Amino acid sequence: MDAVFNGLLEVLSLSNLLVIVLSLLLGVVVGCIPGLTVTLGIILLLPLTYSFTSPSTAIIALLSVYVGGMYGGSISAILLNTPGTNAAITTTFDGYPLAKKGKVKKALDVSLFASVVGGVLASLLLLFTSGFISKMVSNFTSTEYYALAILGISLIAGVSSSNILKGVIGGLIGLFISVVGLDSVTGVSRFSFNTMLFYEGITIMPAMIAFIALTQVMVKSRDFINAKGKHEEVSKIDNEGITGKERKSILPAIFRSTAIASLIGTMPGVGGGVAQFLCYNEAKRASKHPEEFGKGSLEGVAAAEASNNAVVGTAMIPLLTLGIPGDGVTAILLGAFILHGIIPGPTMFTKQATTAYAIICGILIANILLYLIGVIFTKQVAKIVQVRYSYLGPLIIAFCFAGAFAANGSPYEIILMLGILVLSYILTVLDISVIPIMLGMILAPIMEQNFINSMIIYDGDLLIFFKRPISLVILVLTVVLVWSFTKVNRKVDKMNQAHEEELHEAELHDSF
Repeated sequence: MDAVFNGLLEVLSLSNLLVIVLSLLLGVVVGCIPGLTVTLGIILLLPLTYSFTSPSTAIIALLSVYVGGMYGGSISAILLNTPGTNAAITTTFDGYPLAKKGKVKKALDVSLFASVVGGVLASLLLLFTSGFISKMVSNFTSTEYYALAILGISLIAGVSSSNILKGVIGGLIGLFISVVGLDSVTGVSRFSFNTMLFYEGITIMPAMIAFIALTQVMVKSRDFINAKGKHEEVSKIDNEGITGKERKSILPAIFRSTAIASLIGTMPGVGGGVAQFLCYNEAKRASKHPEEFGKGSLEGVAAAEASNNAVVGTAMIPLLTLGIPGDGVTAILLGAFILHGIIPGPTMFTKQATTAYAIICGILIANILLYLIGVIFTKQVAKIVQVRYSYLGPLIIAFCFAGAFAANGSPYEIILMLGILVLSYILTVLDISVIPIMLGMILAPIMEQNFINSMIIYDGDLLIFFKRPISLVILVLTVVLVWSFTKVNRKVDKMNQAHEEELHEAELHDSF
């Protein structure tokens, strides 16, 4: 209890509150601009967090970007019918129809209200369950940690959509990149080609910047050139907000979606992309007015937005307690934890308890402050949607180069970043996601170290991972999850395709 109280006091300092507010605002901005993702916001902020005196403050800042980005994605979904984040796809189903009816302010109010309620409830769940879970797994040895790393690698199936093969290819590329440099155990040089550039390996920071931030800039710039710099039309924001009666009417949808999304968030690899569709369908099934869904239902917007913000809190449960990322964004956050000297997992709640609870309390406070940020800045942020990419792109590139250099103060980092950028763009053209690559890079050292430790302790017995009950259960769970990921991803793809077909039919009907 003392750790919780100390963590809360740390978060409530004036400097930390200011960091949370500014990070939330950054998250809302990058979330609302199509093409700029939450992950990009985290990557852009990551180099700046080295200047923070407390590692927990750095992680809280990055998580605040995550929280703000989840809400920000709804702004462009409502105004442009283009989701700012993947987790805001279902927001377009009812958000944009409301905008076309001249009810933009009402849709944005519902989105903000649902996001905050869903986020706060999920954060409380994280606060009250993480300590208990960490105690359950505090006796894990290297065999269990190796099995957990294998479970983490299986998340590739969860973030690869319907094409598992391309996800596996990406994961293998990540594993290969992680072994470049000197072996941490034997000191043997691996794939370094006798050049100083590779002796220290390929570090996470330039890789994350190249694979995610710079690649997105290149893709977005290509799309901007193809569109000949044309702006999307943005719906005007009216002044008719949500009423008290309407708030009350959408609460059941919010609570139901929060419960479903919180459960899904705790399952590594599933994330907001799956949660939004399941929550939206359940809200439609349980609604008294299902015929309004897809035509401007407030319940539809509420269900979609409550789900993606609820996932933020509960996706941190497997990351903090087991050291396994809950989704693609938390996979990047895992890298940030390591860069700041924080080792997530069961020992975090014993050796770094105050830091652990400061991070958890930070997520809770960020969700509460999100309401204030949304009320004050949503109208202003909505105007940023139309900023020309010819201005925005160079600014992001400057941040990327500064961030790559600031990590170690070495020009080698920039050279590595440019080399990785070429590879990353080729993979993007081939439609191979970079998230599996990052998962492979981050989890491979954990796998390797714990495998070596297990072999030393158990005299090279390869079957030890199947002989120990807990590691066997984890490996069996891995197989089950890969199978279920494949089924769920196919189902979500079918649902998305069905909705696109409905929209196409509606457009044909309107044209006649």
